[in-house]
Amino acid sequence: MKEPSIPKNEKERLNELESYKIIGELENSDYDFLTRMAAEICGTKISLISLVTEDKQWFLSHHGIEVRETPKELAFCGHAINKPDELFLVEDATKDERFFDNPLVIDEPNVIFYAGMPLVNENGYSLGTLCVIDNKPKKLSTEQISSLKMLSNQVMKLLDLHRKTLVLNKQNTRLKKITELFKESQRINHVGAWELDLETGETLWTEEIYAIYEVPQDFDHNKEKAINYYHPEDLHLIVNAIETTLKTGEPYDVVCRFISAKNNLKWVRSSGRLWQEEGKKAKLIGVFQDITERKNTEDQLRISEQAFRGNFESAAIGMALLDEKGRWIKVNKQLCQILGYSKKEFMELTFQDITHPDDLASDLFLLKQLIQGKRDSYTLEKRYIHKNGQIIYIILAVSMVLNEEGKILYFVSQIVDITEVKNIEHKLANSLSNTQAILDANTQVAIIGTDLKGTITLFNKGAEQMLGYNAEELINKSTPFIFNLKEEIKEVAQELEKELNEKFEGTQIFAAKAKKGIPDTREWTLRRKDGSLLSTLLSITAVKHNGNITGFLGVAADITETKKSEKETQELLEIAQSQNDRLKNFAYIVSHNLRSHSGGISSLIELTESEAPDFSQTEIFEYLKKSSNNLTETIIHLTEVVQINLSSKEKLTSTLLNPVLENNINSLITQAKKANITIINEVDTSTMVQAVPAYLDSIVMNFMTNAIKYSSNERDSYLRINTEKTNDYIILKFSDNGLGINLKKHGDKLFGMYKTFHNHADSRGIGLFITKNQIEAMNGKIEVESEINVGTTFKIYLDYEKN
Repeated sequence: MKEPSIPKNEKERLNELESYKIIGELENSDYDFLTRMAAEICGTKISLISLVTEDKQWFLSHHGIEVRETPKELAFCGHAINKPDELFLVEDATKDERFFDNPLVIDEPNVIFYAGMPLVNENGYSLGTLCVIDNKPKKLSTEQISSLKMLSNQVMKLLDLHRKTLVLNKQNTRLKKITELFKESQRINHVGAWELDLETGETLWTEEIYAIYEVPQDFDHNKEKAINYYHPEDLHLIVNAIETTLKTGEPYDVVCRFISAKNNLKWVRSSGRLWQEEGKKAKLIGVFQDITERKNTEDQLRISEQAFRGNFESAAIGMALLDEKGRWIKVNKQLCQILGYSKKEFMELTFQDITHPDDLASDLFLLKQLIQGKRDSYTLEKRYIHKNGQIIYIILAVSMVLNEEGKILYFVSQIVDITEVKNIEHKLANSLSNTQAILDANTQVAIIGTDLKGTITLFNKGAEQMLGYNAEELINKSTPFIFNLKEEIKEVAQELEKELNEKFEGTQIFAAKAKKGIPDTREWTLRRKDGSLLSTLLSITAVKHNGNITGFLGVAADITETKKSEKETQELLEIAQSQNDRLKNFAYIVSHNLRSHSGGISSLIELTESEAPDFSQTEIFEYLKKSSNNLTETIIHLTEVVQINLSSKEKLTSTLLNPVLENNINSLITQAKKANITIINEVDTSTMVQAVPAYLDSIVMNFMTNAIKYSSNERDSYLRINTEKTNDYIILKFSDNGLGINLKKHGDKLFGMYKTFHNHADSRGIGLFITKNQIEAMNGKIEVESEINVGTTFKIYLDYEKN
């Protein structure tokens, strides 16, 4: 046998396969349909979608065979992936030097004929194959080969769609999380962001600005209306600041009084700067913060000297007295805590020594104006340097205390540590930047936001690429109707009217279900700017603030290729439909033919018994005769399984347990002797249960073979079989002293499909799964007790006829 060569790009190929996150996934009807179709078209018993990993080939879908994986060194598909552009064809493996002694050829499933079409993704990596297999030599026609290639292309499209869906879900989750963090940061700090279109005069606000203005989310704002809310005496500050920024390009940052829509006086901090996207006209953007609480705190600090002296040491903020030269006269405990110096160390410093060099000039300028009598006090946001070198952001309020002659006695400094607030502001700025970057970077899906009236307020890069419009053409200018077909809108409106018992018009159609909190994902045909059409899958959700809907967000993915693939699949389905009727009687034909062969074997045994009486008295002949009888009985059971409706309890029949046990013991006596295991049957000969005989025979066979297979070489092995009767069940027990199972580790997946718990060559991980389903189909249940290197007891609960 020749093992498959490792591809030159194996590391990259495995990384590419891993990116699909498909290995170990549950079976999917889409893939199963394609494998079934491949088998029907090529006339083979087996067809597989095989993905080749580092050490095995794993079957994403399997038709005509129950195993889910095989070792890579035995895999025909391991050879096929080395030639990504070719159909790998083996018409007779018994004559091929690479495979004639392969265990998969010699034993089950007897791979004689093999044809595998590599599954090659868009990056050129061969992930596995779509293959068809038979147990006899075959040749494929040109049409069959062509169909197999078409089906492999369809498998690859489904895999690519699976990977794109994973990426899309991950991106959507991350976007939602960042958006919520951004909103929460704004709410906590009473900070909002805004944008002014210098060409149109239109403004864009984040949610917190509406809260500061105390207006509803659907408030129609613009440049003039926004400025008119500033206090009349402070209006010139913001106007001059904006005009200066527009002329010089320098950012502005002003603090003004502000009157909200509910006539509440506030202090606000407004900062802004010019911002220009590449190839687009400049806009003015900025941050708007309600600092009323902070200003009130500053005002409260301006207390009388008497109150100041009484509360100096216990003040919750840093306080200090300084002389005319800036030397510290007295500091309180809080200031020491803020900056890390002791009171003694402060006395050896000046305020210049601990002020950040970049902030010193503005502080000295304001101090000079204070000394000159041009102002009574000043407030400054600045940076101090902590004793350990850390930057401390503070708000500094400075006033003077004069003597009767008007000379300066000392300066009173009040210091509020706002380092935490500044850190949050920095995080907010980063969040704003990251959110915009994510929206612009997400080019795989179209993200379109609207306000409550349906006007587009958000149009990301993905939407621009998908639909051909620039964001500036649509934002605040158009509704999503520009993309939709009239007839399709009409159909959806009629559908919504029937479903919700309410009539919808205009842009209400898009938001009807989202307003009611109902998920709304449906296919829409959209028209690009150039007039071409594309199919999309569009999900619409409501955007809320404080429980109120403020707009809607639509996320659309282009499914044009998927729809095309669906059409191709439907065409292939129609081709295969004509063959389906011929498969309906397959089980009946198989059971009929097996019965004929079984009858022939029984006749030969009877003839031998009459013609060669000496041989018929040998132990070998007795085993042969019992095996023939067991085969006949199995065929009878197979016929029963074909005809029976297992969902009906009346189809269960009264069955003696002991004969079933003895027949299986006789069938397995050779294996038991070889494994040196003693099988002890303690079941009463009269014990009878309600069962499907074929299932009961399969269940007994499975537990006996497992006891033999997993017996211990370190002791004399046994399998003890007995029963216990309760009011509801006959409990059939299989107890052995074999290897045992670690139930803490494997208990929750013991009866799972393709789950194995010992490194045994014959382990396939299917027996217990099938057995559990057979028991439950007979209204029973199964329990297990096991301990590593001690043994295992399986308890099968079966119905019996009550007197």
